[in-house]
Amino acid sequence: MNYEYHIFLSYAHGDLWSPWVRNMFVPRLDAYLQLEVGRLEISVDYQIEPGADWSRNLQRRVARSKIMLPLMSADYFHREWCRREMALMFEREKCLDLQGHDENYGLIIPVRLGDGLTFPDLIGRVQYHEFTDFADPDLPSGSTRASKFNDSLKTLAQTIARTLPKVPMECSEDWDAFTGDEFSPQLCAKPLPPPQPPRLII
Repeated sequence: MNYEYHIFLSYAHGDLWSPWVRNMFVPRLDAYLQLEVGRLEISVDYQIEPGADWSRNLQRRVARSKIMLPLMSADYFHREWCRREMALMFEREKCLDLQGHDENYGLIIPVRLGDGLTFPDLIGRVQYHEFTDFADPDLPSGSTRASKFNDSLKTLAQTIARTLPKVPMECSEDWDAFTGDEFSPQLCAKPLPPPQPPRLII
């Protein structure tokens, strides 16, 4: 069976971050992907029509996508559906024996937007792309940071281009039945580390 999407984009909604994803991240990533591999289909939840069965639609989109691109913030791992989406892809990786290690990505290419203090240990096995400095809804156009943002998106697009050929050519109907239950509990955010007492300087 054919895939419907090349990439499933997973992120935590927010008043500032949803517009950043929709208006800054996705259009620029799409442009760099077109330079690397041509036009790709990216599944983003704002494409879902109002009134649709939200949970079923998202689960199907994960099952019909080649790879996942999670935009990881601390809030991401506090959201049940973010954890569920990632757990579904972890389950598929295990089924296909495609777990990534170091720079050898499996089916999940993480993008880090936060400092990661509460990120679960499970996601530490894959090298992430660092976008913390660019998670700024007011990123000034033409600035040095905006230029570095574009450079990082180009590098991310190149990683995606190298990863997609390693994915199985066709998707399986069996993936629709995945639940992610094995991995969801391992994706809960860790508690913040206790504050350190101030150092006494004599």
